[in-house]
Amino acid sequence: MDIKKPKEPEFMRELHEIREEMYEETKNLTPGERVDRTHREAEEFLANQGYRLVQSNKGYRMELVV
Repeated sequence: MDIKKPKEPEFMRELHEIREEMYEETKNLTPGERVDRTHREAEEFLANQGYRLVQSNKGYRMELVV
């Protein structure tokens, strides 16, 4: 019996490609390097949205840049 696999939607194929690229970029990083990279990328994203990260007593919070 031959079971046919349904065709993967285009967006899922693109998502899998993006995840594979992200894995390849980070697979050799140490846990500390991964944390640093994630933190840097979050700061860049927030800056593009008009926010910044500010340290607080519970970690970090977002602050609107005026």
